[in-house]
Amino acid sequence: MNTKATVLFVDDEERIVNLLKIMFRSTYNVLTATNGDEALAIIASQPVHVIVSDQRMPEMMGIDLLTRARSLSPSTMRVLLTGYSDLAAIVGSVNEAEVFRFLNKPWNQEEIKTIIGDAAAIAMASPMAAAVKTPVGAATGAIANAVPSGQRRGVLVIDDNEFDRSWVKKTLESAYAMHTAGSIQDALKVLEQHDIAVIVAEATVNGDTTSGFLNVLKQQYPLITTVMLSGAADSDLVIKLINQAQICRFSPKPIKAGAFTLAVRAAMAVHEQFRENPKLMARHKVARSTDAESATIASSLSRTLASLRARFSFFSN
Repeated sequence: MNTKATVLFVDDEERIVNLLKIMFRSTYNVLTATNGDEALAIIASQPVHVIVSDQRMPEMMGIDLLTRARSLSPSTMRVLLTGYSDLAAIVGSVNEAEVFRFLNKPWNQEEIKTIIGDAAAIAMASPMAAAVKTPVGAATGAIANAVPSGQRRGVLVIDDNEFDRSWVKKTLESAYAMHTAGSIQDALKVLEQHDIAVIVAEATVNGDTTSGFLNVLKQQYPLITTVMLSGAADSDLVIKLINQAQICRFSPKPIKAGAFTLAVRAAMAVHEQFRENPKLMARHKVARSTDAESATIASSLSRTLASLRARFSFFSN
């Protein structure tokens, strides 16, 4: 019986896939492909635990390949590899392909080994896990069907722009129990007092990035999912948020109502699936932040996390 995880590397440069095969063949059952169609044929014919795809390929871009791979094999963990910063591709890697990690070329050998090791272990532990599809439905404005107030899940909006906070609250309040915060400290108070399922957060609040806060929260309480808002075309920041906060959906500013409401509904669907099957939360494991502020953030969150565990001990790590 073969107990090794199967890892599929896809890159149109044959020397790259050959190098990756040499690096990993002693640890995994390694498969390679030099184009998207070949990779999809492999996934359709046998179980693949992890797929690592280059983004820039001539016939099928990596994000398109990973999106189609997600439909063919939802339990396959997906990693996007690229040598350039394309914000549209990075955002797409969250919204369409639901990638586990984003890696830049040239890669760091220890980092790529750690990421593939984590992805393989998760896939081996939960081979039947299903991906959550973006819900279909109303494409504009407020959510069509109001939900009785006693049945509404909590949504917390963290944004230092009062107009945007109010707009989001008004847009979603027919379906969710809405809470708002203009700072991380205000957000902590809300989290201590209310059951929050989804966080809608700006990438920066009062001049500080929210990545450290979301990283610590996701490490300790992965049940909460996040929709990230940002008006900044900062590829490095978005990559950091993918890897260190496992944001569920990304919605750029200025906000488009239809796409935004669908993003929140998708994040809520992931949250509900986590409640039904807590083992699936392992698939959203985050890379630990190396920021100096992390220890301070963790200390600030300690009381909040204790409150969360007291209310939802079944889901705590």
